[in-house]
Order: sequence, then C-alpha cells, then structure tokens
Amino acid sequence: MNIAIANIASEVCCTLFLMTLFAALLYKRERSRSLYYIELIFVGEIVALTSDLIFRMLSLDRPIAIGLYIDYVISFCASVFLVCSFTFYFYTRFEEKGMLRISSWLRWGVLLYSGLLILTFISSIWTGWLFYLDTGRRLVFTEYYVWTTYLFVPLIVYDFLIILRHRKVLGNAETAVLLLYCVLPIVALFIDNRYNTVCAHIALTLDACMLYTFIYAEQEQSLARSRQELAEMHLNSMVHQINPHFIHNTLSSIESLGRRRPEEASKLLSAFSDYLADNYVDLTKDPLIPFEKELKHVENYLAIEKVRFPNLTVVYDIQAGGFDLPCLSIQPLAENAVKHGICRKRRSEGTLLIASEETEDAFLIRVEDDGAGFDPQKPADGSRQHVGIENVTKRLELLCDGTLTIRSEPGVGTKCEIKIPKGGDSK
Repeated sequence: MNIAIANIASEVCCTLFLMTLFAALLYKRERSRSLYYIELIFVGEIVALTSDLIFRMLSLDRPIAIGLYIDYVISFCASVFLVCSFTFYFYTRFEEKGMLRISSWLRWGVLLYSGLLILTFISSIWTGWLFYLDTGRRLVFTEYYVWTTYLFVPLIVYDFLIILRHRKVLGNAETAVLLLYCVLPIVALFIDNRYNTVCAHIALTLDACMLYTFIYAEQEQSLARSRQELAEMHLNSMVHQINPHFIHNTLSSIESLGRRRPEEASKLLSAFSDYLADNYVDLTKDPLIPFEKELKHVENYLAIEKVRFPNLTVVYDIQAGGFDLPCLSIQPLAENAVKHGICRKRRSEGTLLIASEETEDAFLIRVEDDGAGFDPQKPADGSRQHVGIENVTKRLELLCDGTLTIRSEPGVGTKCEIKIPKGGDSK
C-alpha cells in the first residue's frame, strides 16, 4: 500500500509538471514541425500518466474490474503514441537541418509497428493473450502481461541506433538529449517490473524537461542570430539612408550658398556633417537611442531640405521626451513626407509636423504632412520608400515592442504614428 500511494503521488507531480511545460510550449513564438511533434510527445505522456493514475487510484483496495480495461487501454495506446511521436520528431529534425531525407518506408514501418502494438493489446480482451475476464467479470492478467512494457523496446532501440548513426547531423548537444530519451525509459522499465514502481513515467518526465530545456536554449540562439541579422539590417538601413542624389544636391546647395551667403553655407555644411555622422553611428552601441538624439538627427536633415526647398515649413510640437527608440526610426518618415509627399505638390510647398506626447501607457510620435498622399489600399511597389517603412516597422517591433501606423489620403496628406509602450524601450 505504501508503494501504491508513493506511485500515485509521483504520477500526480509528474502530470502537473508536464502540464506546466506543455502550457509554456504553446506560447513559443517560433513554430516548426519539430516543435509540433514535441507537443504531441507531451500530449501522449500526459494522457498516459493521467490514465495510469486513474487506473491505480481505482484499483486501490478493490479487485480490478472490466471498467478499468478501457482506462488501461487508453494508457497503453497513449504510450505507443508517445514513442511514435518521438520517432517522427527526430525524423523531422533531420529534414529541418537540410542534411538528411527520411524515406517514406521508414515512416510507414514505424506506424505499422505502433499499430500492431495497439491491436495486440486491444484484442487481448478476446484472445486472452495478456488478460481475460473471470467468472466474476473481473480482469485477470496472464503471465505474459508483464512483457507488454517490453513491446516498446524494439522501437526505442531502433530510435537509439538511428540517432547514433546520424549524430553529426544533430550535433553533440541534441544527440545527447535524444539518446537519454531512449536510454532512461528502458532502464526505468526494468526497475518498474522488478519493484512495481513508476520510474518509467518519472524518466519520461525528466526526458521531457530536457527536451524543453534544449528547445529553449535553441530558440535563444535563434534570437541571438536574429539580433545579429537585425544589426546588419540596421547597418544597411543607415547606409541606404544616404541617397547619392541627396548628397549631390546638398553639396550643390552648399556650393551655391558659399558664393552668396557664406554664413548660411557654413551652417548647412555643419548640419550635413552631423547628418552623415548620425547615419554612420557605431553599431557596437545599443541600437536604442534617446528620443532627443533622434530628434536632433531629424532637425539636421530638415535643415538641409529647407535650404533646397524654401517653401517647406517645419513645425515641432514636442511635449514628451526622456524615452528610447530605435535609431533612424523618425528620420525615414520625415524623408518620405518631404520627398514623396510635399515635393510632389506644386512649388514643393507644404507643412511637416513633428510631434511627441505621453499617454498613460505609451509614448507617441507623430509625423504629419499635407503633401500629395497616397492610396493605402494600393499594393506596395517595392520602392525604397516602402522598403524604408518596412525596415522601421520591423525594428520598432523587435527592439521595443513598438508599432507604426500610417494613414494617408490622396491629395490630403499622410499621418504616421509611432507608439512605444512604456517599459518596451529596454530590449
């Protein structure tokens, strides 16, 4: 009785632990086929544990009745489903790594063997191979029943050999985790049959924990790679901000002012120098910068454009500051407003508004113009304008959970709003 109660307590703890890990798996952002099979592994183990737990609780201090047959069949079928899902998991891992294609006959072989196990167990109620009903309609186990747990061993050994053979494809860390997933349950099965314990379920729970830890570590590495790609994208975005035509026109303006108004030419040259310096900022620094620094960069850019387009009016309505945002997130919006909005109107005449404000849960930055506008329903044409907007949108989302909303109407103008949640500017 003490062993039975200890087994029940162990299975309760394992079930709750697995349910917690399974819930965490469902919230993983990155989805893949291999993760889908891991979720199936968790489902199989949870169902097997729950059914076995019910079986043990109902069989305390009472004979095992036919009603428990259904519960025990569910537990066995779930265990087969678990082992089958594990096999398909590492099949998928081979293919995801792009180094090995598993033939279809191997897949069908695993499914056929799993189906045969389930059929053998279910049919025993009529064949009497593993158990039968006595005259009191109670379930009686035969001497061969103890061997049902070993029916899984050939499939697990097969998995072990396949993993060992292709260890170079998986890598050392994942190979070690998968091999333990094979070895621990087999050792635990021998202990269970000798001492009537539930070590197999405990071993599978430990294996599931290792799989979860490996997935978490792998996704952290993937996130690090994404951040590296983001840094490269950040560099490309800054380099492409400096359009050769813009440089040529700015230098021509400086040359023209130098003859007539040297002081204004000097100011323009200073603003242009600061603009270039901001575009080539050192990427080893934090990609998030203070709003005030980004605003200064925008001011340098617009100071240049106002010389080139005298009819451009810039209005600043800064009511909030002291927060961080991705570098070069406002300047591209202001550039689009000037080049693709105001400059398309007659005499390049128009007003550009740069505003910021603070709400209860976020900081808002608005970039508005009364230029030509565009039709939001029209598909993007792949131009530099749309690429720049997409770049800003992705960096806002990845770096500070920010969003970019754009509303426009042809002939009226465009309104862009950046929203940065409080606490989101710390990634």
